[in-house]
Amino acid sequence: MSTRSLRGCLLAGALLLSAGLAAAGESPQLVIRDVTLLDGTGSAPRPGVSVWISGERVVAVQPGGAPVPAGASVVEGAGRFLIPGLIDTHVHVQGGRVARPGVPGTSVDRALALRTLQAYLYCGVTSVFDSGNNADFIFGLRAEERAGTLLAPRIFATGANITAPQGYGDNAFSIKVSSLEADRARLEAHFDRQPDLQKILYDRLGTFGTPAAGVLSQDNLKGVIALAHARGIPTTVHTTTEWDSLATLEAGIDSFAHPVRAAVTPAFAQALAERRIPVSTTLAVFGHIARVADEPGFLDAPLFRATVDPAELAFLRNEERQRYIASGMSAQFKVMNPHLARTVKRLHEAGVPLALGTDRTLGASVHMELELLAQAGIPLPDLLRIATLNGARYLRREGELGSIEPGKLADMVLLKADPSRDVAAYQAIEAVFKGGRRIDLGALGIPVNEKRRSR
Repeated sequence: MSTRSLRGCLLAGALLLSAGLAAAGESPQLVIRDVTLLDGTGSAPRPGVSVWISGERVVAVQPGGAPVPAGASVVEGAGRFLIPGLIDTHVHVQGGRVARPGVPGTSVDRALALRTLQAYLYCGVTSVFDSGNNADFIFGLRAEERAGTLLAPRIFATGANITAPQGYGDNAFSIKVSSLEADRARLEAHFDRQPDLQKILYDRLGTFGTPAAGVLSQDNLKGVIALAHARGIPTTVHTTTEWDSLATLEAGIDSFAHPVRAAVTPAFAQALAERRIPVSTTLAVFGHIARVADEPGFLDAPLFRATVDPAELAFLRNEERQRYIASGMSAQFKVMNPHLARTVKRLHEAGVPLALGTDRTLGASVHMELELLAQAGIPLPDLLRIATLNGARYLRREGELGSIEPGKLADMVLLKADPSRDVAAYQAIEAVFKGGRRIDLGALGIPVNEKRRSR
């Protein structure tokens, strides 16, 4: 077939599809035209295509020269790269448990929460999983976001973490389980609130000068997981060693909130790979704590300065930095981090589905995580899936999120550079779309915009 004939067939097919979509009430309202598509599935980049969006969803991926239906808005994508919205599978949204000098307990800072959430959007993050917080606070924000009354990434949340009495994370916001029968009513009431993914804490501590702590008994662990599964709620676990990870795997855990903090055996990596157990990467939390002691200047990077309040940046550079130095955490993480990076690479090479997570509270940390994963040896073409579709899999939302395919929610980021060639390209953000709606990045309540408005 000649090139002219092939072009004619493609054009005819595009016209037929356009007519079919219109007849079904799905004529696109938005077309991103002539863009290079990196769809998040692991497929090779597709140059010169047009992505059609109707309402909140992608309805078609067309040849770039296909005619645009009447009435559709057009975003010109020539020289640009379209990727799925980034997903951070481990955050703790700020503002839910703010300590006030001279005031016992904690209070809520809604303004801080909104600034934190909108910073994620500015950084290209369209979904976050809050991995433990004040349940009333985070479930309230989740309800507002889902009702469309809160400008934020999609919020998924565990609410309260579950732990053992006097165990790691035993605080006013956690659920302590000493006996499954005695604590069943509180667990059931929590599950009535429909956490998207239930996080369990299983950490014996004993590092950084902390005393050792107890963990849930194996019977209680199995019972909590079974109760969650009976409600259709998947589970994730914070644990630090391979042997404890194996105990939680035997109990039925569905994912891991961190990689283990030591070299993993081939048998462990194989067990996770065979069961397709996702692991949230969280290199950024350890990298931040190690690096801030000697190189606090990384907090001057453009995305940090654009999205983090100057007073908070000063706190991170000073009081928090001194706390990490004094506790020995910075020094110990500096030693640990090369081993942790090798562990993450080995898990990836074994076929374990890694999902980008930061365990930080800043949107800019997502880009730190991407850089650390690339430095660990994760190939750039694989990095996109880790930051998108694998995150959706971690959340059990891969049918709706994580890739740019017909039928999925149109959460997307338009970049000025190619992320399959340079990890820094993830920061070259031109536009962010959530549910087919272009976010006005200049209207977000973040420091860079507040400075601009004050001029």
